[in-house]
Amino acid sequence: MADTITSTELFREIQAGTVTEILDVRSTDDFRAGKVEGPRPVPTRHVPVYRVMEELEEQAAATREGAVIVCGQGNGSELVAEEFEALGVRTRSLAGGTDAWNRLLVPVEITGLPGDVRVWQFQRPAKACLSYLVGVPGGNAVIVDPTRSPDAYLELAQVHDMAVTHVVDTHVHADHISGGPAVAARLGAEYHLPPEDAGGIVPFPNRPLKDGDQLDLGSAMVRAMTMHLPGHTPGTTALLVSETVLLVGDTVFVRGLGRPDLTGQAEELARDLFRSVHERLRPLDPRTIIAPAHWSTSEEINADGLVTTTLEEVFTATLLNERAIERFVEQIVSSLPAAPQAYDTIRRVNAGQITPGDDEIEVLDVGRNQCAASTSLTATS
Repeated sequence: MADTITSTELFREIQAGTVTEILDVRSTDDFRAGKVEGPRPVPTRHVPVYRVMEELEEQAAATREGAVIVCGQGNGSELVAEEFEALGVRTRSLAGGTDAWNRLLVPVEITGLPGDVRVWQFQRPAKACLSYLVGVPGGNAVIVDPTRSPDAYLELAQVHDMAVTHVVDTHVHADHISGGPAVAARLGAEYHLPPEDAGGIVPFPNRPLKDGDQLDLGSAMVRAMTMHLPGHTPGTTALLVSETVLLVGDTVFVRGLGRPDLTGQAEELARDLFRSVHERLRPLDPRTIIAPAHWSTSEEINADGLVTTTLEEVFTATLLNERAIERFVEQIVSSLPAAPQAYDTIRRVNAGQITPGDDEIEVLDVGRNQCAASTSLTATS
């Protein structure tokens, strides 16, 4: 029987730089839809399984010792690994395949915060998405921008004796299916979603947050800045934790800004984004930690394994120092790549406007996010 490796183990080995190679044996379409990528670049080859089986000796000879073989559910990759082992090449099969990789959530704590509050950033490498658990051990907790698989948040909350009382989606997401309404209903927690992003009507229990609202976590508070950071969407919500960490959704990233076109209002929302940046973010303490909802490349992951930056670093970007709104709008709108076709459908699912079947949801929830307007903001000298 071939050796196997779990998704978590693969993530840690990619992080440590010890993965010699990934050999993806899925179909060409599936490979293009979403590759196995982690916190560091890793050599990757794609050879469909039928070709591997037709060219066993050649493909085995071309594969590095200790490589990880990847398929959709883990069956094809295990077969390939067994055949390679018979030829004297030791490889490992990814257990559960890309299905398991797509569900992987890796918690990394943002440390050094004042008081009792603790913040964990959950990284979903398959989509380069970020979600958060914010809470006080022995008190309450809030989940922010959850995926469809909530067990990782709930297990960590249980370890620290925290009751999840609030679930927040910073905006109606277009790149992945939210687990917010479902996990809130499961826990009996309050759910919060900006109604502007859903056309003004949210068809499930929802309490919109107002600017200045506080979410009680016990000995600490989370101050909500709602409907004052529009730009990526009309109603984007940001949560300021202990005046130190800003969970900013898709407003700004480590290297970029949230694209304003996914609701069909590119120029209008680009103007809102300009105002959000200069009127709401610039006055904050420059040491404020910016914790976004996505990353674009592994270069955005810092030495602590976190996708974070500071407000001071954000404002070293040339584009964010552009004070002329017309020039800012022109640069943002002209940088926009075409949005994936599925994004409109995903938005409608997350807004509760349509309810597709489980198979369609699985398809929609695959592939890296493309929510940034620009990932090449240059720093001023």
